[in-house]
Amino acid sequence: MTKAFAAALLALAIGTAPAPALAADAGKVLFLMRADPPGGSADPAVKARLEAMGYAVTTSEGLDGAPDPCGFDLVVMSSTVRSNQFTANRPMIARWRDMGVPLVTWENDLLDDLWMTGLRRDTDFGELETGHYFWLVRAPHPMAAGIPAGLGAWTEARTPAGWGKPGLGADVIMTWPGEPDKATLFGYEAGATMDHDHLAPARRVFIGMENNSFTRMTDTGRKLFDAAIIWARAGAKVCKVKK
Repeated sequence: MTKAFAAALLALAIGTAPAPALAADAGKVLFLMRADPPGGSADPAVKARLEAMGYAVTTSEGLDGAPDPCGFDLVVMSSTVRSNQFTANRPMIARWRDMGVPLVTWENDLLDDLWMTGLRRDTDFGELETGHYFWLVRAPHPMAAGIPAGLGAWTEARTPAGWGKPGLGADVIMTWPGEPDKATLFGYEAGATMDHDHLAPARRVFIGMENNSFTRMTDTGRKLFDAAIIWARAGAKVCKVKK
């Protein structure tokens, strides 16, 4: 495969919706992902999208041994990370849960560990086998990307979607139609109360994608993704100065 042909395929995967025009130095992003997961992933297309938005992206294989998040303006955590290894390592959980750097993730199996939802799978968080529709409930919020309230489609048909039931301090942007407790896009402002009475150390965002969702997104879905990234990145970073 020639480099030109590979680039063309990646451009098609990213989609037709142009990336929003941001400053060339939009910020530094740490992208936590897993190379070559079973079934593949859209992580390369996500990385290309972030770079097209003006971010300098550093990728890290998994969570253990990743760079200090305080060296970045935003941490993006893919669903391809090995969540079972994450949950077995309590110090690692605390590192990513308590960091004062904004976070965007689409790994629903880590929502309880990150204190973004309660602990019960299929009650507080889970996955929809077909989650391509959404019900947008907070149109004035920046993460709604100017999309009107109501029913819409953000991925192609028969695309799975993750969901979470966030704490009362969350801004719920969209849910699965007819099931308001299943939020597929929500965020916490810094200082907002998450689950376990934990206060968000910085902005936190969940968007209910799965490993390959990004390449199956509609233009509406890409707008929502972009808006989630921009909103999270705009939040303040609070890191202790090392002595």
